[in-house]
This record gives sequence, C-alpha cells and structure tokens, in this order.
Amino acid sequence: MINPRTRVAARGTRRRGAGVQVSIGKLVSFDSSRGFGFIRPEDGGPDVFVHVNDIGLDEDELRQGRVFEFDVTEGDRGPKAINLAVVPGQSAPARHSKGKDHRGSGQLSAAEHRRLITELLLDASPQLTAAEIITIRDRLTTFADQHGWIEN
Repeated sequence: MINPRTRVAARGTRRRGAGVQVSIGKLVSFDSSRGFGFIRPEDGGPDVFVHVNDIGLDEDELRQGRVFEFDVTEGDRGPKAINLAVVPGQSAPARHSKGKDHRGSGQLSAAEHRRLITELLLDASPQLTAAEIITIRDRLTTFADQHGWIEN
C-alpha cells in the first residue's frame, strides 16, 4: 500500500519530470480476472491503460467510476497509468454484482459494452495497441448507441 497523496489543487494534467505526466481521471473499466482496465482522463485525452501490477494500491480500490490521480507513462502499447491514488472527497461507487443479466432488456450499459469489446479485441488480436483498442471500442460503442443497443 502506498502512502496517501495529497489532492492536486488544479485538475487536469501536469508534468512531474522525466517524461511522466500527472493526471486525474475516472476508472471506466477494470477486469479483475485479467488485471487491467482503462481510465478516462478529465482533460479529455484518450483513455489510459492501467494494469494491476502498476497501480500501487490494493486491487479492491479499483471501482468503476472512482476518480484517481495517476502518473502517465508510455507503455509498450501506448499510454499507461501507474502509481494510482484515490482522489479524496470522491464518493466510492458501489460494487456491482458480476454477471449482471442483461437478457431481459437486450441492452448493455455503455461501460459493460466497452469492457466486453475490449476483451474481444484483446482475444482476437493481441498485437493491437491501447490506442487502436480505444479507437475501435469507441466507434463500436457509438454505433451501438446510435442503434439503441446501449442502455440510457
């Protein structure tokens, strides 16, 4: 467990030095069985890959919707979040039960759709970069939303 870090006064992205950016963003997906997910930065940049081995926190802290401060470094496949710290004053989202049954409505939440698309892309084509996965995933989610396949 890392020491608690203080909250950043100015939100957004700033440089820490040696090519490392400090950013604040919301965890939009995390697959605990595979140990990875994505954080959407508040500054509007592309989603950033996060792996459980690089977070510096207990994995139980990784809840979809939770806001984190993190360092952004360049990984093998694109931007990567390391050294996560929960931003104080943010309410922790409730844990959702795994395996939510969507068969009744025929729709998925946007977050669940993104998570499933990410898994499918990684299984189908492991050589894709994080940026390529994000681009494809976002286009497929927009397409699904336009066709009413995503819950509102």
